Amino acid sequence: MSATSAAALEFPAAANRSGPAEHVTINPLGNALGAEVGGLDLARPLTPAELDAVRGAIQSHHLLCFRDQRLDSDEQVAFSKQLGPLEVFPEKDKTKGESTVYNVANVSPEGEHLPVDDHRVVFQKVNARWHTDSSYRYIPSFVSIMYAIRVLPEEATGGETEYSNMLDAYDALADEMKARIEPLHMVHYFEFGRRLFPELPPVSHHERVHVPPTCHPLVRVHPDRGYRRSLFFTTNAGNEVSGMSMEDGVALHRRLASHVSRPEFCYKHRWRPNDLVLWNNRVLMHRAKGYDMARYPRVFRRTTVAGTEAVLGPYSQAVQGKVRPLDTVFKS
Repeated sequence: MSATSAAALEFPAAANRSGPAEHVTINPLGNALGAEVGGLDLARPLTPAELDAVRGAIQSHHLLCFRDQRLDSDEQVAFSKQLGPLEVFPEKDKTKGESTVYNVANVSPEGEHLPVDDHRVVFQKVNARWHTDSSYRYIPSFVSIMYAIRVLPEEATGGETEYSNMLDAYDALADEMKARIEPLHMVHYFEFGRRLFPELPPVSHHERVHVPPTCHPLVRVHPDRGYRRSLFFTTNAGNEVSGMSMEDGVALHRRLASHVSRPEFCYKHRWRPNDLVLWNNRVLMHRAKGYDMARYPRVFRRTTVAGTEAVLGPYSQAVQGKVRPLDTVFKS
């Protein structure tokens, strides 16, 4: 079911109650995912009903956009913490002020427009590949929250962020492909970006210790969605599939990456100044669209709400007896 076809009635479970959440509005942004939420000033603490409404909207629409917000770093951190504890970013030179705030920019924290060969700018190219944030952690992130400080002018090409719905992408797979990937895992590791761009500096001891490689199922099972399945992989943190030869694993990985790029699964967000966009990493992938980095400065501030549990696959002990084997699913 797409985000739009999930009726708006699914959103305001909390807003249907009398109380301050009644002023919250929601309008779908695309057929596959996303909604624009109005009526909230995120610089102030949300009421319990407002917070329930936001949480319900995340579940129903996967991505939320709040326009015309005015947030400094502390206010963004405070809003983000209302959704859960924050991740600490491993890359010390890309954080700004504190380790839970990430400088997503081709501009330094001091305001210098960085040259295109600066490693902080090159690292942005890693994010131009399909990924879900913090997939290289044993417990990946829940929600990413990005605030637009400086965006490209309207006449500029690129600079958007594109998102893909992994629930819909999995549902659209042929039964044969579902059966093929059912038992498989992918290796995720932070250092993979250095393979993509060897000019990046080596992974530091701090990064290596805090984010060692991990494996996750290619098929993710979601207990909070009736044990529905989605795809779970990235193209910026690995391409190796456990139990397959490198050649076969890379070929399968490339095929899945092409599949999730189909327009019916995707929404592309054209940023406006002071947009705050949050998205659910459990069911979405995203990638930054290329632009002229030498000409245009682009500045965002990101916080990330930490996940609470490891990725569950069809063979995880926690879901045994809760989901039917694929062969019975196909026959029903």
